[in-house]
Amino acid sequence: MKLIPLSVVFGILLASFSQVLANDDKDKKEATPEARLQAAEVELTKHSQIALIYVKGLVCPSCGIGVSKNLSRMPGVDKKRFKRGIEMDTKTQLVKIALTDQSKLDKKEILERVDDAGFNAIEEYKLHDDHIDAHRFEPGASSVVVHHSKK
Repeated sequence: MKLIPLSVVFGILLASFSQVLANDDKDKKEATPEARLQAAEVELTKHSQIALIYVKGLVCPSCGIGVSKNLSRMPGVDKKRFKRGIEMDTKTQLVKIALTDQSKLDKKEILERVDDAGFNAIEEYKLHDDHIDAHRFEPGASSVVVHHSKK
């Protein structure tokens, strides 16, 4: 009787487990723009000195490890807040970035760092005096307001 090497058994188990996890993520859906806008309003009124970004496809915590790692390395991120400056909500696909005093993040760098992790940064939410806007990222790191919500 031949014995199957332990590494082969481990590989089969790992592949099976990975398939279960992958199938689990297929059931997860992105939040609607309205739900994201509502969540953005809550986050932006609750927290100060943050950037709030919608990252398409961010539906599971393990998906976002690269996004979190890449964004936390940006200049101006306050690594003392959240988890190394980043907090992700996979139910709404929103990523909060804690900012140091008076910092502003470079939109082009946000786009590149999210892209390097295999995802797309779609919008940045901003709180104004009486409303919240979603600024859609455009090529060249410009943005256009696409959603507007009165508080």
